[in-house]
Parts: sequence; structure tokens; C-alpha cells
Amino acid sequence: MGDIKVRYTVETMRGGKAVARTDVQAGSMDAAAETLGPVKSGLGREPETGDWIRVTEFVSGRTNWFRAGD
Repeated sequence: MGDIKVRYTVETMRGGKAVARTDVQAGSMDAAAETLGPVKSGLGREPETGDWIRVTEFVSGRTNWFRAGD
């Protein structure tokens, strides 16, 4: 059986506003965020300032936040 893919919305956020949005299918939230390049997870709550990546699972609405990383 192959990997299960889930639909996610991946948004590039700046100062609390989405500046780019795309829908992807991935095996995890981490993999969805990595469609934009390397990321660092573990932001906890959504930041209010700066740049970050917001990933939302399409069906459940569950959301995680990531910083772009090297």
C-alpha cells in the first residue's frame, strides 16, 4: 500500500497576513511546509509579527506554524 496523502493549504505569512497560498497533497504537515523549502517547526502559537509558514489540514482545520530554515 502506498503513502497516504492528505490535502493541506500552505500559506506564506507576513505580519499576520497571507501573502501567498497554495494547496498541496502531502503525507504530513512537515512535508507540506517543506514544499516551500527547508523549515523549522515548533513555533507553538501563531506569531503576530515577522514571516512564517502556516499549514492547515483541509478537512480538520488543524494548523501548524513553521519558520523558513536552512
